[in-house]
Amino acid sequence: MKKQTFIIALLAGAFAVTSCQDRDWEVPESLSTQPPYGNNSLVAGTTTTIAELQNRYATTIKNSSYELITDDLWLRCVVTGNDTGDNIYKQISVQDETAGIIIGINASDQGALMPVGQKLLINLKNLCIGGYGEMAQLGTKYYNSNYSEYQIGRMEVPFWQEHVRLIMDGTPEAQAFASIKVDTIDFDASKTMAQQCGRVVRLSGVTISRDGTPTVAPDDGSVSLVSNCVNRTISGGNAGSKCVLRTSTYAAFKGVTIPTTPVDIYGIATYYRGTWQILARTQTDLTWTK
Repeated sequence: MKKQTFIIALLAGAFAVTSCQDRDWEVPESLSTQPPYGNNSLVAGTTTTIAELQNRYATTIKNSSYELITDDLWLRCVVTGNDTGDNIYKQISVQDETAGIIIGINASDQGALMPVGQKLLINLKNLCIGGYGEMAQLGTKYYNSNYSEYQIGRMEVPFWQEHVRLIMDGTPEAQAFASIKVDTIDFDASKTMAQQCGRVVRLSGVTISRDGTPTVAPDDGSVSLVSNCVNRTISGGNAGSKCVLRTSTYAAFKGVTIPTTPVDIYGIATYYRGTWQILARTQTDLTWTK
């Protein structure tokens, strides 16, 4: 009797497995509104803007220091840059209707989790804000042995996930983002860092230097590297002075050939100790490759 019962149960289990395999696998509806990343229980309190944050902590940012955010403040923003093209390393750039800012996260492959256009709700309390080379950044404090002091650094993933919620289109919360317009602005070297850093910018009719080799970011020793990156001087057009195209030797488009004629380029505007750095996100930001 026991043997017969066991056989019947085994056959029933096999039928169930076969039935599952015969069906197309469907994503549970809950995943479209409750993504498996971040803290889905977050509900916004008092909201602020990126421009307000930069103004509030302007002295800290300018001094390349850091400060703990102790107030219960919330930020609604949209992802504009990530590591999809392997040129932005352990950071994302976000914008709202007022400005842009860099967020340091100590992890790779963030582009798969937070693609360009993803809406984020961020609980700022207990995050740090500071200046990295005088440019505003959100993260946590980090001890930099080169400077023998703490400065703004990258957040560990569990800490970041506690403070962020991915807002999915079609959900009631997404309506709160209706006023956010993420524009690409024309770069202007005369504007303040707060007006341009962390934002998607366009440089029109500029020339990119080909010193050493016409390849954007070779790693063969033909050009000098700065932290595994190649800085190509950008001149003419609306580049102004002290502006470079900064490209990692790990970037997916590192082998692109630089043209000899003026071109348009896009990228995230960053600033480090007196020099504007334009970070192309993917190859499509280099318009001559389209």
